[in-house]
Amino acid sequence: MAASLSRSRPVRTAALCLTLAALLAAAPAAAGRRGRAPTSRASLLVEAETGRVLRARNPRQRLIPASIVKMMLTLITLEHIRGGSVRLSDIVTVSRRSARVGGHQVYLAQGERFRLEDLMKAVVIGSANDASHAVAEHVAGDSKTFVRLMNERARRLGMTDTRFVNVHGLPPGRGRTPNRMSARDAAILAREILKYPSMTRWSRTRIAPFRGGKFTLTNTNRLIGRFPGADGLKTGSYRAAGYSVVATAKRRGLRLIAVILSSKSHKSRFAEARRLLDWGFARYRWFDASQAREFPRPHTVRIMKGRKKEVALRKKGSFRMLIRRGAAGKVTAMAKIPAVVHAPVKKGQPLGRIIYRLGGKKLGEIPLIAAESVERLGFFNTFIHVK
Repeated sequence: MAASLSRSRPVRTAALCLTLAALLAAAPAAAGRRGRAPTSRASLLVEAETGRVLRARNPRQRLIPASIVKMMLTLITLEHIRGGSVRLSDIVTVSRRSARVGGHQVYLAQGERFRLEDLMKAVVIGSANDASHAVAEHVAGDSKTFVRLMNERARRLGMTDTRFVNVHGLPPGRGRTPNRMSARDAAILAREILKYPSMTRWSRTRIAPFRGGKFTLTNTNRLIGRFPGADGLKTGSYRAAGYSVVATAKRRGLRLIAVILSSKSHKSRFAEARRLLDWGFARYRWFDASQAREFPRPHTVRIMKGRKKEVALRKKGSFRMLIRRGAAGKVTAMAKIPAVVHAPVKKGQPLGRIIYRLGGKKLGEIPLIAAESVERLGFFNTFIHVK
């Protein structure tokens, strides 16, 4: 079930997409069968570490993401920062084009100068379109080049339902095709950007000063500070797009991502995201074999023709698996150990394993290794030992 995105290996990305596709086919429908009917056109709930899909409704439908596209702008910028081509301390001079971008903005003026980090906060916290355009120009030289970077990055991530036409998510103009993205692709993008701590550091901020405190950035994500564990990620809306949010929260080591696309109202997207996240946290938890109640007792294995008759075994490593809450007590563990092992034995040598199962399904296993080395007896000692 587990899968991971790679920033540089398309083969691993393809494996992720296949895993997600299989899980999507098997995942139950999202909120709507019970309780309140969903108001969005598509929704998805995934566990962030593995990408396991917990609930899904129309996950492959290509919808207008609006400002959700700024997540890709942020990802590419953070990747360039990690690569060293730009720095958060860079000074960005606002161009005429950036200053003329409308919609939600921080009212940049041509010729104004800002640190790149301040503009990134305006993008993530305040969803500022003019700041997004200024960042894109600084990173790639111009916004059209940046859009090409966005589409190429989407392709490498396996976001096959996505097409970007601009860097900020605004309507592209009459007769032109808007940005497109599915809930599945938004989840893939969210998982990738969560690898960068700067994203959640910005996206969990409710209010921040801008332009020396003369302007206040207010987080567009109304779950921040209101939903326990919420720390991101991005909202998006305009009339034709509806109201969307990619929301993430973390509780007791479990991080979930809820994607709500094209909801009917500002409030309904957050209400639906809240219900999905609450549902996930109420029903799932990590089973950590290293912290779980030890079912098998400590084990030893007999040694043939060794200076010791037996050697103690110890576990090497651990694993964890997402399971339904209340199921931990139903996990069984069985040790697979050979009846006898011939000397010599080296310390750390694998000599068995513990297999964990839940309802007949294998959760994982932990190797059992020799706790010490055991030398082989010489011929004379072997003879005496036999006598």
